[in-house]
Amino acid sequence: MTPDQPSAPTPNYLHSDDDAIIKKVLETHKPDHRKVDVYHLFSIVAKILAHDEGSSADVPNGTYGFGMPEVAADIINKVSCEMACKCSGKDANRVTMVLLETVLPNYSWDAKLVITVASFAVIYGEFYLLTQFYNASNPNPNPVAKNIALLKQLQGIMEDASLLQHLFGAITELIKAIMTVTKYLLQLNDLSSEYFAIYKSPLSTATDIARSAYWAVFVLITIGTMTKELSVLASKVSSIQILLQNQLDTLIQEIEIYNSLIKLFNTVHQDNTAILQVMFPMDGGKPPLVIGNSYTEVKIDALQGKNVLLLISSLDCLDEIKALAKLYDQLEKNGKIQYKLVWVPVADQIYEQHFSSLKSLMPWYCVRHPSIIRPGVIRYFREFWNFTKQTILVPLYPNGQVQPIYTLDFVWASGICSVIGLHPDGNWKFLCEDHGLSLDLLIHDLYTVDLTMPSPIICLYGGEDIKWIEEFTTAINRIKDVTKLSMDLVYVSQSKAINQTNKAIFDFITGRKLGVYWNVEETYSWRFWARLESIFSSGLRKGIYPKVNNTMKDVGTLLSFSGSYSGWAAFGQLGTSHKMAKATGEVVLQVLSNISSWWDAAGGSEFFLLELNQQIQKQLIDKPNHCCHIVLPANVAEIADEMMTCTICDRKMGKYLMTYRCWLGQKTTGDHHQEPLVLESLVDSQRNALDEIENLGRAHDTLLQKTIVPGDCSGPNVR
Repeated sequence: MTPDQPSAPTPNYLHSDDDAIIKKVLETHKPDHRKVDVYHLFSIVAKILAHDEGSSADVPNGTYGFGMPEVAADIINKVSCEMACKCSGKDANRVTMVLLETVLPNYSWDAKLVITVASFAVIYGEFYLLTQFYNASNPNPNPVAKNIALLKQLQGIMEDASLLQHLFGAITELIKAIMTVTKYLLQLNDLSSEYFAIYKSPLSTATDIARSAYWAVFVLITIGTMTKELSVLASKVSSIQILLQNQLDTLIQEIEIYNSLIKLFNTVHQDNTAILQVMFPMDGGKPPLVIGNSYTEVKIDALQGKNVLLLISSLDCLDEIKALAKLYDQLEKNGKIQYKLVWVPVADQIYEQHFSSLKSLMPWYCVRHPSIIRPGVIRYFREFWNFTKQTILVPLYPNGQVQPIYTLDFVWASGICSVIGLHPDGNWKFLCEDHGLSLDLLIHDLYTVDLTMPSPIICLYGGEDIKWIEEFTTAINRIKDVTKLSMDLVYVSQSKAINQTNKAIFDFITGRKLGVYWNVEETYSWRFWARLESIFSSGLRKGIYPKVNNTMKDVGTLLSFSGSYSGWAAFGQLGTSHKMAKATGEVVLQVLSNISSWWDAAGGSEFFLLELNQQIQKQLIDKPNHCCHIVLPANVAEIADEMMTCTICDRKMGKYLMTYRCWLGQKTTGDHHQEPLVLESLVDSQRNALDEIENLGRAHDTLLQKTIVPGDCSGPNVR
C-alpha cells in the first residue's frame, strides 16, 4: 500500500451509469452449484478485519455449515495475487473483470464476494501485522518487520504515525461499510432464491445483486491505492448498502405477508375481510377495489359476510373477459349472481392502456391496479392454489375458507356459468363416463329451443367457403323436404374471426333466412371453441386420450375443424343422449346427396342421426384420406406420441413445432391485446406451402403453440 504514490484521476464509471458494465458482469456469471460455507468464511474474515479474535462482527446466521471451505487456500491465494497486481498500478476495473470472469465465474454471487473479502483480509491482515511488529515508536523495532517494510517500500508510512493513523481510520470506515454490504448480500441471496420465480421484477433483483457484488469487489481492489478517492468509494459503497437494504427489507416484508396468509387460511374467521385486507392493502390511501366499468371505489368492508369469487388471471385474457362479461350479464338479469366477483390481475409487466381496456369490460369488482398484488401474495397463489397463467376461480366464503378451486376451463367445458352448486369431483364426469359428445354438453347454454315443440335436429356448420355454404344449405333444404324433419341451422364463426371477414356469409344467411349465425361480438363462437379446447386439454392433463375415449375423440374431430376455410358440419339433438354426427364439408355433402339410398320414410329424427353417423363412418372407411390436424393450446402438457392418433383414420399423428408470430402490430400500434399473426407450417417453410396452409387453416391466428397432424394417412386403415 503506497499512499504517497500519485493516484490516477477518478474513473468516469464511478460517477456514470454502470448498466453497460453490469451487463458484462452478468455474462461472466456461470454458477455450477458448488457449495461454499460462506458464513463460516465470513466469520473468520470479520475477526481479522475487526482486529479482534473474539469479535463476531455482526455475522448473520447462515444456512450452509460445511466446515472449513475448500476454497480457503487455492482460490483465496489466486484472488490475493490479482489484488496485489492492482497495487502495481493495473486498472481496477480490468482486475475486477478478470477475477469475475476467470477465477470466480462458477461461484454464487455471495461466494464471489466473501472469497474476495477473504483475499483482501489476507493482504490487509499482513499489513496490519507489519505495522504492529514495526511499531515506529519502539526504539528497537522488529528487524524482520523493518526489512519487509523496506522491500515493500512502506518504510515512509511506517515512520509517519499520523499518516498511518489517518490511513487506518479512512480504510477502517470503508471496510465496515463493505462488511455490511457483504452481510446484506449473504442474507439477500438466501432469501431471494425462493422469490426469483414470483418476484414482480426477478431480473431487477438478480441485477442488483450482481451490481452490488461487482462494486464491492472493485472497492476492495482499489482501497490500497486510491487513498485520495476514498470519499468517492465510500459514496459508492453507501449507495450499494442502501440498495441492498431496501431489497432485503422488501423480501422480509413479502415473507411476512406470505406467512400471514398461511396463518389466516389455517384459522376459522367470522368474516373474510382479515384475509382480503392482507391480499389487497390500501393503495396510497385509496380503497384497493373499484367497480371495473364505472371506476367506483369500493372498500374491503363491502365484502364482509359475502361469498366472494376471486377471478385470478394474467393480463392476457381479453377473450375470456369478454365471454365472461356476457355470462355475468345473463346471470345478473336472471337474478342468479350469488357471489361478489373480484378480478385479481397478476402481471410482471403492466401495459396501462391494455389494463384499463380490460377493466372497462367488467361490471364486477376489480383490484385497482396489479401493483397492489404483492409478491408474497402471488407466491401464495402459486404454491397453494397452483396458479400459473391459467385463469382460476377461487370461492372465498364468509368465514375465510376456500374450497374447491376451479380453473376457468370448467366454466367453458361444463357450460355452467358460475360455481354455484358445482361439485368438486364432478368437473369432468362426462369424460369418465365416455358416452361420446352430446349436443347438450356442447351448446345447451348457447342455443335454446322452444320446449313446447318437438326438439328439432340442430345443425352446426362453419368454414369460410361461401360456395360450399351455398351448396350445403341448399342440400339441407332438400333434406328437410325429403325427411319432413325439423332442422335448425346455426353458423359458427371462427373463435377469433373478424366479423367483417364473414360479413358476406352473414348477409347470405340473413338474406335467405337460413337460420342464425354466431358472430364474434356475441362470444357464442368463442365459447363454443373454448369449450372444446378446455375439454380436450383438461382430458389430456388427466391422462384421457382420444385413442381410448370416445368423447375425447369426438371433441378432437370438432377441434380439427377449427379455423378450416373449407366447410364442416355437425348434427345433434338437445335433450337426447344421441351421439353427434360430424364430418368435413366434402364428406357431409357426399352423404346427404345419397340420402335416397339410406333414408327410411318411417324413421324419425333418432333414425336420421344414427344412420347419418353410420354413413359418415362408412364414407371415411371407404376413402380414408380425409384426415385432420389439431392445434393444441400452449398450456397442454407434453403428450406421449403414441397416444395422439388421428380422430378419423386412427393412425399415429406427427408433431410439428414450426410456428411463426409477428408481434410488430402490438409494438407499433400500442394495442397490446391485439392478436398476433400466426402461420403454422405443416410441411416446410417455403412460400408455396405456407400459402396453401393459410388457405386450408386460417384459424391459426390463435395463441396456440403445438400443431399435431396425422402421419401418412394415405395407407391402409388400421383401426
